[in-house]
Amino acid sequence: MKFPQDFIEKVREATNVVDLISQYVQLRKSGSNHQGLCPFHNEKSASFSVSEDKQVYFCFGCKASGNAITFVQNYQGLTFPEAIEYLANRASLSLPIPQTEGGARVQSQKATHAKINGLAAQFYHQQLLSLPRDHEARVYLTKRGLDELAIEKFQLGYAPNAWSDLALYFEKKRAPMPEVERLGLIKSRAGASTGHYDLFRHRLMFPIFSPTGECVGFGGRVLSSEQQPKYLNSPDSPAFHKGRVFFGLNHAAKFIRSEDEAIVVEGYMDWLALTNFSIANAVATLGTALTVEHAKLIKRYTHRVLLLFDGDEAGKAAARRSLPILLSEGLLARGLFLPDKQDPDDFLKANGGPALRELIQNAPDLFDLVSTEAWLAAKSSPTGKIQLLDEWGGILSQVADPRLKLLYREKLANLLDVDPKLILHTERDQAQAKGPSGARPSRRTSAEPQPMVVGPAPVVDKIDLSRASRAELEILNVILLKEVYLKEALESQVGAEMSHSGLQRVMQIIEDVYRQMPSKFDTLSALLVDQVVPIEAVTKHLSEPYSNLNDEAARRLLQDCIKRVKSNFLRSKSKELVKGLQTSGGAVPSEQLEQIMNIHKNRRSLNRDS
Repeated sequence: MKFPQDFIEKVREATNVVDLISQYVQLRKSGSNHQGLCPFHNEKSASFSVSEDKQVYFCFGCKASGNAITFVQNYQGLTFPEAIEYLANRASLSLPIPQTEGGARVQSQKATHAKINGLAAQFYHQQLLSLPRDHEARVYLTKRGLDELAIEKFQLGYAPNAWSDLALYFEKKRAPMPEVERLGLIKSRAGASTGHYDLFRHRLMFPIFSPTGECVGFGGRVLSSEQQPKYLNSPDSPAFHKGRVFFGLNHAAKFIRSEDEAIVVEGYMDWLALTNFSIANAVATLGTALTVEHAKLIKRYTHRVLLLFDGDEAGKAAARRSLPILLSEGLLARGLFLPDKQDPDDFLKANGGPALRELIQNAPDLFDLVSTEAWLAAKSSPTGKIQLLDEWGGILSQVADPRLKLLYREKLANLLDVDPKLILHTERDQAQAKGPSGARPSRRTSAEPQPMVVGPAPVVDKIDLSRASRAELEILNVILLKEVYLKEALESQVGAEMSHSGLQRVMQIIEDVYRQMPSKFDTLSALLVDQVVPIEAVTKHLSEPYSNLNDEAARRLLQDCIKRVKSNFLRSKSKELVKGLQTSGGAVPSEQLEQIMNIHKNRRSLNRDS
């Protein structure tokens, strides 16, 4: 399904960009705009400006700019459809019903699953809050350094030590029990028995949220040694797949972006421990190996990642498996194994936050870390070298960045004390073994869940303005400053005379919207943000020198640029006509001769007025 353009407009109009950004950034009024610290880079002085009139934002430092939709995309790492859906839900707008029966069914099921998981999260959370202080769940959390504020902030919960409390709760709510069962929260009783029983019992519950804030699943930790397994996750369902989600991403997204690095840990308690010590740019896998989907998710926020795994053999093995996945997706990976086989929680308790931050700051490249570990394990025997060549040749063949691949090849050659050509030869052999696509044959079976479609695609292709001339871009940004400048440009009909076809389209969009709805002038900038690349082409008017132009200077700049564009148009038209005459080989038609004379006359007139 695609979101209709009129629905996207409705979402944009229902979202005040100042109110939205104020949820994440402390803004103060400054003139006609609002200012604050930029959420997209670290800074100490406010350079981030938000225009309520134009419904756009601009950073004078890192040049980040856009409208409400792009802010949600960039800040929370959402796709365009996810951002539209998030803002629609925020504004209490009902999503348009898909045209196909299958699409409508999927959308309805998705909404039902989100509501069921949300109700379950509330149930578990209230159960935890109602427990006495000496209950083992409360005692365990206190021992791990998690207070009431953390319980509330992360919506931690408790699954009662009973057979069917949650099932009875959903029955009272008249929830569709087959869908509750499909999400792995309850199960039908076997045999002649009727009703359902709970699948999570006597466990500390960790709700798992999507980047848009919807609860998609749960992880449950045992509270007694007799229970197994230690951690139990929700089963794969249309709402949840543990290989495609991170625990804590909804909280960490803004910090990952501002720090420009994601720290990946292995479990819920590791993540909570880091967050408790104000290391906020971390996410956790759900006790599973890092997947390609995980790597793609990280890329929405940053290209830098640090694996912070336990220092035991299992943690080291997980890091080795993760390296080729991260490299194949073009991520720059670092790694850190904690000493004495400690996990992050143990290390923080023993050494504190500053000690871990120092280790994180000095963490080595993951390739160096893992290859050195492998070298030490293989010793220096010729057979050990061959084994490492085969293993690391395969890894190098998956490195997306050719510069990084060259540097890694040289490092590995030095480590193994072999000719770099031998490594290159091994790489090629490994690449050929994987086939022409460069990937090994998939081991996915038909029974495994297939990747979910996350939502509809953007409705328009972006208009590329990257090669537009300076004069034409200046006209565009001046007319977005004030309505009176737009009127002057439209009267001059300069849009049709621009040499850049993309800018001609943009000027036509502006004219069509403005002619039909003059009251929409202030929203033109926000409208264009979704339709052009780079975004800066339609947000430069928020920055200097445009923002400092007085009325006289703005009008002079506009008229100068219009004359320049018109002169270039006439010159191009004249050359085209002359070239046509030269190739005709016959007498000059009087109509064409008159055209050329009029063009030269108009150019002289433009020059006199300059």
